[in-house]
Amino acid sequence: MSMEMYLFSDRRLDSIAAWQQAIDAAGDPLQLSTGRPFAELNGGLPVTLRDRPTAFECNHWDAAELMAELTDLTFDHAWSYVLAFRWGADFNAGASAYLAAAAYAEATGGVIFDCEEGRLMSPTRARDVANEMERDGPRIMEMVRRSMEKFARE
Repeated sequence: MSMEMYLFSDRRLDSIAAWQQAIDAAGDPLQLSTGRPFAELNGGLPVTLRDRPTAFECNHWDAAELMAELTDLTFDHAWSYVLAFRWGADFNAGASAYLAAAAYAEATGGVIFDCEEGRLMSPTRARDVANEMERDGPRIMEMVRRSMEKFARE
């Protein structure tokens, strides 16, 4: 199962370094990989959340095309750019994606569409979700592990 969210903006940050500056300015415990130019993001982006390496997918998509597909959502105007974020069952990857999106949205005046919640969310809400994932992820994974062990024994 993969999760997705989209970040709409009218301007782009010009580099991963500029994005990292926005993350640092917010005080978020996230370090982006600078292994490739921002304009070439298309797939996995390695990151470190606190001291934990992880990654999420990050892609530049066509904003007009995506907005046309999201028929249940009303936008206040036609956004110029969109970054698509995707991750799997790794709670650290999810928390990292939310923190990265929050900082980018703040730096560009953008908005975040959370596919799970089915609505636009503020950077503050994105940080709350990241914190919930970090806090609850280990407990949830332990519950899944125990259920799988129980299932295997039966």
